Amino acid sequence: MNKEPKKYFGIALDPIHIGAGGYRVGSVDNTIVREPTTNVPKIPGTSLAGVIRAYAEIAKKENDTLESIRIEDVFGTEEKQGMVGFYDGQIIFFPITSIQGTVWVTTKELFEYWLKIEGISIPEGIEDKAYAIKGINTTPSIDLGWLLLEVVNIPKNITLGSKLDNFIKRIVITSDKLFSHIVNDNLEVRTSVRIDPETGTAKKGALFTYEAISRGTVFGFEIVIDPCKGDTSIINLINATFPYLKLLGLGGLGTRGFGRVEIFSGQSKSGGGQE
Repeated sequence: MNKEPKKYFGIALDPIHIGAGGYRVGSVDNTIVREPTTNVPKIPGTSLAGVIRAYAEIAKKENDTLESIRIEDVFGTEEKQGMVGFYDGQIIFFPITSIQGTVWVTTKELFEYWLKIEGISIPEGIEDKAYAIKGINTTPSIDLGWLLLEVVNIPKNITLGSKLDNFIKRIVITSDKLFSHIVNDNLEVRTSVRIDPETGTAKKGALFTYEAISRGTVFGFEIVIDPCKGDTSIINLINATFPYLKLLGLGGLGTRGFGRVEIFSGQSKSGGGQE
């Protein structure tokens, strides 16, 4: 039986750091997880599954309607597979500072897969230009961070759905190659120092840098529920964890103000948008 993934969107309320593990020689000590084929940062499905499972335990205790659900059955154990599976979270829209204000950058493939908006004609061959599809003033070029790109206007009054429309005011599409460079060159990079537990002061020689996905980034998540085992109560359990993701977040460096994500349904309606 076919397992149709359920789509969700997530808005990063804080920077998000999910470390790749260990240190690397380069400009940043603690790097984040990336998709090997595109080099674009992502949120691993295992990270999402782990934190949602932890928050599901809390939600179950605080909601009587979820009391009968067995967490082990839903998320599985070492011995058996669970009812739900989590795909890696993809960056759909990445925020970049521009003279026109914040511009969210995406690609043709990402936009068409996650939004499914009819009646908008994006060229098949995307060149190294900025294809303006929402909110960009008529202009021959636009600055995206350190890049100055020629603008190609694609006239269309698109509707993303109330949450995204209220948040994302300007959108441009770039090539996959440029998208990867733009994202990686505009990640947040911070410098910090470890604290010596004995003295309570900065530890000598413990200065380090770390990177994070910028706040304001919009992600796409897909969760699949086994149709032979799952039901609406499982969806209700997963939805009940979203307020905790918005309050407590995911990933590392939570004590430094990282990780909060607001997640909401991304199921498309006819003609675009979401529920």
